[in-house]
Amino acid sequence: MAADGNITKDLIYDAVAPDDFESMLDLDRYNGRSTAFDKIISATHDHFWDPLDKKYIDFDEPWDMDNQPLVPEELNVALQTKYVSDHLNTPSLRAQFINKSLLRSFSSILHGEQGALNLSASLCHVLLDQGAQEYAANQTREEARHVTAFAKYIKARWGRPVECTK
Repeated sequence: MAADGNITKDLIYDAVAPDDFESMLDLDRYNGRSTAFDKIISATHDHFWDPLDKKYIDFDEPWDMDNQPLVPEELNVALQTKYVSDHLNTPSLRAQFINKSLLRSFSSILHGEQGALNLSASLCHVLLDQGAQEYAANQTREEARHVTAFAKYIKARWGRPVECTK
C-alpha cells in the first residue's frame, strides 16, 4: 500500500478510465492476480442463495394487504403518535398505513440495491487486477440477487415500487 496525502492506495484497486479498453487487453495485466479477495470469493460459494427458490422466499404466499400489517404496529413510529393513532382508528386503516409505509421503505431499499448493482458492475470493466475484477463480479451477482428479491417481493405485495423521493 502506498500513501497519497490522506488517501491510502492499494495496487489491487488499480483501475483505468471506463473508456480505456486497450488497457484491459494489455498482455502484462494477465501475469499477475492478487489473492487478496480469494477467501471472500470462495465464501460466496458457501453462502449462495437463490431469490427464485421458494425455500428461501415464497412470493406466492397470500397476504391480505388491506387487513394484515406486514410488521407489528409498534414498529411504525407514526402510529405511536396520538394524532396518527386517533385518525387511523380501525385495525384495517392501521394495516393499510403500515403496509403503504413499508412500500416506500422497500422501494427505497430496492433503488439502493439497484445503485449498488450498477456500481459493482461498473467496477468490473475498470479494475486491472483479475482478483479484484472477480470480486466485483461476485458482488455484482450478489446485488442482482438483492434486486430480484426486493423487486419480486414488492410485486407480490403491492404490484410495483414507488419512485424515489426528493
